[in-house]
Amino acid sequence: MLAEVVEKYLALFPEDRKQLHLLLEQLKDQDKLDDRRNFRGHIAGDAIVLSPDFKKVLYIYHLRFGTWQQPGGHLDPGEEGPWLTAAREAYEETGVKLGRKVGPQESDYRIPLHLITGVVLPSKKKNEPKHWHHDFRYGYIAKTENLGQVQDNGIGEAKWIEIDEALRMENTGHDVHKSINRMLSLL
Repeated sequence: MLAEVVEKYLALFPEDRKQLHLLLEQLKDQDKLDDRRNFRGHIAGDAIVLSPDFKKVLYIYHLRFGTWQQPGGHLDPGEEGPWLTAAREAYEETGVKLGRKVGPQESDYRIPLHLITGVVLPSKKKNEPKHWHHDFRYGYIAKTENLGQVQDNGIGEAKWIEIDEALRMENTGHDVHKSINRMLSLL
């Protein structure tokens, strides 16, 4: 099923194929991509969330990396796919109530807005070497700008940032500016 989602994504965004070579190799090799201990590479589900007026984007402050970035995280055991992970993580990390989904193909909610492979630095605390995340990013419009309680102890805080400011921010995660711009182009 995941291979089908990736191929549908690449049919829409063929320019991304080269950057996704590791993911494509792992799919071909039938690697266990939902295993977060697969340090060759594993999947994360991320959410690009815009405010109801489309003027702000939701960011979280990731304590381990010391950066502002989009909400997201690993698949939970038994989770059907990264499209569910993205929505769950957005809620757990910000308390936001999501409204409409924005994606490149309205008829298939599984196809991400943006798909990117990025390096994750080693963690002695988690006993993890440098490894790769395949970030499946999904776009949402929040129902309101109200944020709830952060339920993830790895998150310092969540906040709305004006889109113009967000697009100028540095060190915000793997190509998040492209994700935001792609979402804006779909509105």
